[in-house]
Amino acid sequence: MNSATKDTVSLSNRITEIPNHGFDRLTMSACRLTMSACFILFFSFSCGSTEDIFPPLPTSTDTATLELPNPVSVAADPANGQILVVNSNVDFFFDQGSIAVIAVDASDPGAPVLTAQAIATAPNFGGAIAFDGNSAYVPFREAMEGDDSSDQVLRYAVSAGAIANDITVASGKNPFGVAVNASVVVVASDKELNVYDDALTPLRDVDLTTANAAAIEDSKSNRVENVAFDAATGRAYVTNRGGKILVVNPGSGTLTHVISAPANSRGIATDGTFLYVVDGNPPSVWILDPSRLAEAESPPQEVDDSELLVAVVSIGADPNGIAVDPAANRAYVASTGDHSISVIDLNLFAEIARVPLRDDDTGLEDAKSPFGVSVGTFGGTTFVFTANFDTNNISVIRADTLDVVAVFP
Repeated sequence: MNSATKDTVSLSNRITEIPNHGFDRLTMSACRLTMSACFILFFSFSCGSTEDIFPPLPTSTDTATLELPNPVSVAADPANGQILVVNSNVDFFFDQGSIAVIAVDASDPGAPVLTAQAIATAPNFGGAIAFDGNSAYVPFREAMEGDDSSDQVLRYAVSAGAIANDITVASGKNPFGVAVNASVVVVASDKELNVYDDALTPLRDVDLTTANAAAIEDSKSNRVENVAFDAATGRAYVTNRGGKILVVNPGSGTLTHVISAPANSRGIATDGTFLYVVDGNPPSVWILDPSRLAEAESPPQEVDDSELLVAVVSIGADPNGIAVDPAANRAYVASTGDHSISVIDLNLFAEIARVPLRDDDTGLEDAKSPFGVSVGTFGGTTFVFTANFDTNNISVIRADTLDVVAVFP
């Protein structure tokens, strides 16, 4: 990695490292956008132009010069022997973000070799990624360089070693979470859930503020974050840093339930039976049984968490992304605040290990602030991939030994 990029310590980096003082994803975004605007105005007045304030994003796949600016999410694509990484460029290292296609050679599972195959330029402020085996869906809170629009969701056609944006549409404000189920794509935006078909034709926007109208307390929806689909019921579950979990029927376009806790929910995943919800305060994973939800439509029904709760598992500080491996009965949570991955046994409902990512523990390149996480099996071995926001790299954990076996680049 370019040393100038790797060693840069910006004010916004420092903000992300302040624990539990109200700095969440949306607040950080606002801070960074404000700082960016100040920089642009300063340079505009002093230099007379905004050109070259932020250098062009390098698109070389050469490992020596490869850049992954602020990776925020990752998806495994074992069928094509690769992973997909969303690089949000929140710290404005460059003029744009990117989506990277990285091949995984697991011939030696103790030392897998990662190689960048393609870099597609993308808007800044990318969010989560949903991958259905053929297409990847990613929401962005900014647009491409030279485009005045913002708040979009992009579809990318994916094949072995290649990626290309083929559809771009508008979304709600501040989109971040995304999920795909068969031919339906949902995007979590401020106060609404945007529903599309798999060609990103808009189908409907679900108003998440109807919980307020139904007099359900602490159900503000202006800080919703991630979303998971329950394929069996067709429901979508939306996490909410500012309130309670919101349950949506995307087909009818209705907010059907509001789950009372956790109240600072972040990442979310399902294994088809349970929901696994990351809570930021206190740091934990709530395991909920959605089959206990009674049928409902409008107005939304408030559900006490005790009616669904199976277990609560304590984990590392400032947790965010979560990935579930149903075959191994494990969940993996990215603990951004203590630079580790919590491993949860889904039979025991307990944290069985906490894998540190820092160089002092791994003997490899330093890795800080994991945010997104994904699981995939390559060459017969299952690996966990973490998107490390502050060190601009990817860590690879061998799932059977829980050793960090590679850091890339």
